[in-house]
Amino acid sequence: MNKTNDYNSQAAYQHRMQLVLDYIENHLDDSLSLESLSQQANFSPFHFHRQFRAFTGYPVYKMIQLLRLKKASKELVFSTEKSITDIAYDAGFDNAESFSRAFKNVLQQTPSTFRANPDWESWHLLLPFKTINRSDTMQVNIINFPETIVAALEHHGPEHLVYNTSRKFIEWRQANGIKPEQGNTYGIHYSDPASTLPEDYRLDICVSVEKPVPENPQGVVNKIIPAGRCAVVRHHGTRDYIPAADYLYREWLPESAEELRDYPCFFHYINVGPNVKDKDMITDIYLPIK
Repeated sequence: MNKTNDYNSQAAYQHRMQLVLDYIENHLDDSLSLESLSQQANFSPFHFHRQFRAFTGYPVYKMIQLLRLKKASKELVFSTEKSITDIAYDAGFDNAESFSRAFKNVLQQTPSTFRANPDWESWHLLLPFKTINRSDTMQVNIINFPETIVAALEHHGPEHLVYNTSRKFIEWRQANGIKPEQGNTYGIHYSDPASTLPEDYRLDICVSVEKPVPENPQGVVNKIIPAGRCAVVRHHGTRDYIPAADYLYREWLPESAEELRDYPCFFHYINVGPNVKDKDMITDIYLPIK
């Protein structure tokens, strides 16, 4: 792709994301779901939370809260006839106390202090968005992933509880004699923990299998990872944080002119087991594309 096409692809991508940001700012009084926001610029809801955070530096829910608090700060200063309680309700808070806590956490000022002596410079530093540093270039390959039957254990809830789900999945593997070197181990990431409220976080822990999984006490079920084109990048090292995933969304995707499929990104954990050290871990990140 030449530089002109590179620029056009990035400009088009930024325009689509700007449509979402404009929509948020124009609908701060409405209920703003991930699905409704992703539809504004024809993004897949499976991937939108990661795309948004990669582009802005903020999770969606955090950006919405910041913009609502910024709107409230203007009302504090320019609508002095409105009580702080009314402004709190307008900003989507249940009461003035929770509004005051959130406001102080962001600006280090209470709403009443801001009303008397507004600190606009802090807002300028918070918004517009944090500068996003470009990553070192990573090797991205496009492959045709085959349809793969997997045994999956669904995780719903805070990320830190994934350890409990993993332990239950290992228990199932041991009960069925599936050793670490048997089958391919995957994580299907329906949401990004950095961009999702803890109670909304969702992940499937999987291993490829050749036959249906019988009913079991751990709740492992059969699922299918569909066939299709995928962009793949490899990560070496700890799986606590995998920057290659952000690289795919933030840098490779807008420059590639590729479009995402409606299936979440998934990780192939190349080497698993109790004897694999963090520094030796190898993970392939798959981004499904059309």
